[in-house]
Amino acid sequence: MPALLKGFFDRVLLPGFAFKYRDYPPFWDKLLKGKAARLIVTMYTPPCNFRFVFRRSGHNAMKRTIVGFCGASVKKIWTFSPIRNSKGW
Repeated sequence: MPALLKGFFDRVLLPGFAFKYRDYPPFWDKLLKGKAARLIVTMYTPPCNFRFVFRRSGHNAMKRTIVGFCGASVKKIWTFSPIRNSKGW
């Protein structure tokens, strides 16, 4: 994922808002439990390559390590690709 997007997540999903660390046990409280996320993803990779070669690595990273870390669930992922040569509206 682009560094700008990762920086956005780091600044928005802060401790105290999205999660809370505890001293014991060494896990965290997921403060966004019960919330749902819908992801809109644009990429240059053809959908077939992204699914079978890369095994949806970007989708899995967002679902498990970003949204899942905070306790929210991903309801739907819309993927638009390839967008490099696409026509405008």
